[in-house]
Amino acid sequence: MDPDTIILSPHFDDAVLSCWHLLASAGEVLVVNVFAGEPPAGTLGWWDELAGATDSAVAVRTRVEEDRQALVLAGRAAVNLPFLDSQYRQSDQASGEIVQALRGVLIKDARIYAPASLGDHHPDHTAVRAAALALHAEGANVALYADLPHATLFGWPRWVLDGSSSEADPAGEGWATQLQDTGVPVERMVAATHRLSAEQHAGKLEAVLTYASQIATLQEVFGSSLDDPQLLGLEVDWRLR
Repeated sequence: MDPDTIILSPHFDDAVLSCWHLLASAGEVLVVNVFAGEPPAGTLGWWDELAGATDSAVAVRTRVEEDRQALVLAGRAAVNLPFLDSQYRQSDQASGEIVQALRGVLIKDARIYAPASLGDHHPDHTAVRAAALALHAEGANVALYADLPHATLFGWPRWVLDGSSSEADPAGEGWATQLQDTGVPVERMVAATHRLSAEQHAGKLEAVLTYASQIATLQEVFGSSLDDPQLLGLEVDWRLR
């Protein structure tokens, strides 16, 4: 059966970290890992080195298998595109090339979820977002998701935590400013906060822990215990009208 939801995951763990509410849903969901290419043997990217790897080609093969196991927990599978992670290349990846590759895997009328590229504006996330917005301009049904842990480097916006917008909210203001970079008018963005149930949160945590090669560095970036419900128990997306 064709998927009705397609999650564009810049790297192997982004869909699980940010869109578990979709992966755990009753619909048909496909994950597309965009920067899933294997670099030449002997390459050692900075992130891989930080994670304790000695050869990035081996690290990518490990991550492919970790991702397969994580998605199996949700009954999902992934398509891996051959683009190289930013740690393995010198220049930015052209979003137009990503668009062309996506045309070969996208299903007509499926809603496409792409990273909003919040927080540190990771270049790979920004490139995937640009590709999705190009498809949106052509009529594709696109939504953006808050990409964790990047989006919460400065915490969750107050409106996500409790619906409040009356007090100073630096994190919320930061998101609003960064969303303007999409070029999509704010009145055409419909935000939704998804608070995972205890069962969903437990399933997500089990899947995240499957990325064993990444846990230590993820823990350091998040700066908090991965089993904190406020850390991985919230997800946010914006449907583009």
